[in-house]
Amino acid sequence: MAPLGLALLLGACTGAISDPGISGTGGDPGGAGGSPGPTGPTDPGIIDPGTGPGGAAGPGGGGAGGPVACTPGELPAETRLTRLTHGQYDNSVRALTGLDLHPAADFPADQNQAGFDRGIDLKVGDALGKSYRTAAESIAAALVANPSAYQKVVGCDPATGDACAAAFVTAFGQRVFRRPLADAEKTSYLGLFGKGATLVEGTGSAFQKGVQVTVEAFLQSPSFLYRPELSTAQSGGLVVLNGYELASRLSYFIQNAPPDDTLLGAAAAGTLGAADAVAAQARRLVATPAAHDTVRDFHHQWLNLDVYANKLTKDAAYPTVTPALAPVLTGETERFVEDVVFTQGKGFPSLMTAPFTYVNKTTAALYGVSGTFDDSLKRADLPPTQRAGLLTQLGFLASNAYSNQSSPIHRGVFVVRRVLCGTIPDPPPNVPQLPALGAAQTTRQAVDLHTAGAGCSNCHHGIINPVGFGFENYDAVGKFRTTENGQTIDATGILAGTAGQPSFSNAIEEAAAIAASPEAQACYAKTWMRYAFGRVESGGDACAVGVLAQSLARDDYKVTDLLVDLTRTRAFMYRSPASN
Repeated sequence: MAPLGLALLLGACTGAISDPGISGTGGDPGGAGGSPGPTGPTDPGIIDPGTGPGGAAGPGGGGAGGPVACTPGELPAETRLTRLTHGQYDNSVRALTGLDLHPAADFPADQNQAGFDRGIDLKVGDALGKSYRTAAESIAAALVANPSAYQKVVGCDPATGDACAAAFVTAFGQRVFRRPLADAEKTSYLGLFGKGATLVEGTGSAFQKGVQVTVEAFLQSPSFLYRPELSTAQSGGLVVLNGYELASRLSYFIQNAPPDDTLLGAAAAGTLGAADAVAAQARRLVATPAAHDTVRDFHHQWLNLDVYANKLTKDAAYPTVTPALAPVLTGETERFVEDVVFTQGKGFPSLMTAPFTYVNKTTAALYGVSGTFDDSLKRADLPPTQRAGLLTQLGFLASNAYSNQSSPIHRGVFVVRRVLCGTIPDPPPNVPQLPALGAAQTTRQAVDLHTAGAGCSNCHHGIINPVGFGFENYDAVGKFRTTENGQTIDATGILAGTAGQPSFSNAIEEAAAIAASPEAQACYAKTWMRYAFGRVESGGDACAVGVLAQSLARDDYKVTDLLVDLTRTRAFMYRSPASN
């Protein structure tokens, strides 16, 4: 495998930007409805929905790149019980009941895994278990108290008694568990339904109490709180997911919500056993409003927008930039992403380079945009010589700066770690703060001196500073400038640690270099994989990363195309037999 990244081994600091891998041909569709899939995953990379096993990698939503040689690694062992995230829990409750409830707001916070809130190792501890029980009780009570939602969930005439109870348990149970109930499960829940009158207090009818106690139990079941993948049938050395398991993978990846009736119907009909069927369902799902929320959520977490409120305390010289501006800057980035991905139908290059944003009356002044603005966000074109994409927006620049000056270090570290997937260690303890600027001294000059010591220079002068200096035309709050302290700004740098280490003169050129960088393209693909799979990528993902990265070089390869193609990877359609 020919490396596309350049490893810089600099003393104690390894500034290696990850090898994006080389794409492979063909692939491996999964099984449907519990039946075995095709002959097996004989090819790596992205599965061509037009040819199935053995076919060349081809377009999914808009076309993964062409095939090149790649030897696939083994898929990692994973849990067979993936717990719903708090957001997925809320979305599932709303889908099941039709009630606008947000019970997860009271749940204990989850720790991020692989950079996101949806890791495969999420657990249910004592505190969360109690929260689940409390939530189930309140949801069930609210459901029974709402005549419209109650009747929709019951789905039959309670006057028919046992027949309606059985129909309710069967239909609602399938929606809760995202698969048909086994006969033993039906019997168990019907038995609980019959005890509702003695278990639930209040003046409701025996049937209403049966519904209430059964809903409580359903919502506390591991089959609801987790996404079980218990299939064992193998093909080509990998476990073939059944149709219901694939349906849940699809819906919780693209919509962060349970499968809809169309997906469940496809699973029941056994038509999710081929890559073309999976890709077709993925294309349908990325066209739904829920997919917009998923794309927003991914970029919100990837770009770490939640830190804005804690990073916007600035000196009195910047009176309009305070923590209260955080929702505006967050909204700006989210609106920009929505515009690029869904309105324009563009891809990774536009995210990095598009010269427009969304401003209100406060941020328009910071950008130097003229016009009439109010508190709402309005699209505004920006000077293409000053602004390009996500990394020249106020939010990124101001949150990665000091209270009174820019910070090439913070900006460089962010780009290296999150945009290039580079590996750099945390600083040692007790590192002194950057001293105040001297007379006629620029921040760049101060940072160069401050990081020149033997314990700092390997990481800083070799990797971090050359990347961060490209943003020196932006001050502590992201306003464009050409001078600092009476000196002309020097924003030259290199995309250190990448193949070719392209040089640039300013952030506009740096953004273009990032958009064209195989390492950045691979990093974006890897980061979406982490979001989709809830884990860090492994050697078994390298072939898929390579072909996705190759596609991301094109701006007509939409972000939504990437989501579709992720569902055609070995890791999405199969599971390692070593999983537990």
